[in-house]
Amino acid sequence: MSARLTPKERFTRCAFGQDIDMLPVQCDFTARGLRRFLQSRGVNRVSDVELLPFFENHVLYAYMDGAVLAMKTMDYRGRNILYDEWQCGWDTSQDLMFCESPIKDWDDLKNYRFPDPLASGYLDYAESLIRSGYGESHIVTAYHFSTLFERAYMLRGFENFLMDLLTEEDLVLDLLDKITGFHVALAQRYLKLGVNCGRTVDDYGMQTSMLMAPEVWRKFFKPRLARIVAVYRNAGLPMIHHSCGNIMEIAGDLIEIGVNVLNPIQPRALDLDRLVEDYGDKITFFGGICNQEVLPRAKPEEVEENVRQIRTLLGRYGRFVIAPSNGIGPDVPPENIEAFFRAARENRKI
Repeated sequence: MSARLTPKERFTRCAFGQDIDMLPVQCDFTARGLRRFLQSRGVNRVSDVELLPFFENHVLYAYMDGAVLAMKTMDYRGRNILYDEWQCGWDTSQDLMFCESPIKDWDDLKNYRFPDPLASGYLDYAESLIRSGYGESHIVTAYHFSTLFERAYMLRGFENFLMDLLTEEDLVLDLLDKITGFHVALAQRYLKLGVNCGRTVDDYGMQTSMLMAPEVWRKFFKPRLARIVAVYRNAGLPMIHHSCGNIMEIAGDLIEIGVNVLNPIQPRALDLDRLVEDYGDKITFFGGICNQEVLPRAKPEEVEENVRQIRTLLGRYGRFVIAPSNGIGPDVPPENIEAFFRAARENRKI
């Protein structure tokens, strides 16, 4: 391929397993990690857009206005707890730390008001990205935050909801259907706005295994996630799903329902060799550069070597976005961030 692709074109083609000129790259940060990096460059505004002059990120996230946008930009305005549109509480002393549930007892559901995905102003930030022209040059992806499992346990409390899955099937199914309806409507709104990618966020894994039996996931979550994914795939757009942890047992299911980009690919949780062997030609891997041990603790030259090794492994079929295996936090030394930048740029050739 002779012509240089735009980040939007390159990521989209990579997501669908098509020929590309070089591998896409992405460096996502936690909010505190991004603030620390940008301040070291003389930039005080916390924003994904502000990172573009320093690194050729391919993806910009169309955050929903309200608590999610406030947490991603650290716009706390002195608040110790942020309440999102679902009435769930978030501790602002830490990055994305859920702390309060509104439906502690099922009786509370009688007076609970579900949020409106069509509310005025809810996608103002997303619209600003599109109007600024980023949708022409970059991936501007929908951002379904804490989509199904995460949202349900945030509403009920983590332990409560795990017990609910075993003892309150009808109530759980009804709750999940209402949450799904919200996200389907939100996805349709995102499409009308002009996003060029879909993204769901729902963590199903722990470090060594899934948080639930695969059969439970398939019964409660798979068909509902499929409804959300279908909105984007039926529009011909790539679909990213983010799930931390070891989700090897359902990787094939995610491919089956239309997910074609899997993120964040944590090497300390997944068997990367098996992942590539089983699914490397069927789905695009997005992530993989260890930020549990390598990025925060290794020497810069070890970071560069890790990028080369992971690029060779996960990029075997050309379906790989070189990126950290989750947002870089403030614990990562600046020299290691620079080492990642340098190695990612140098190891993009197909």
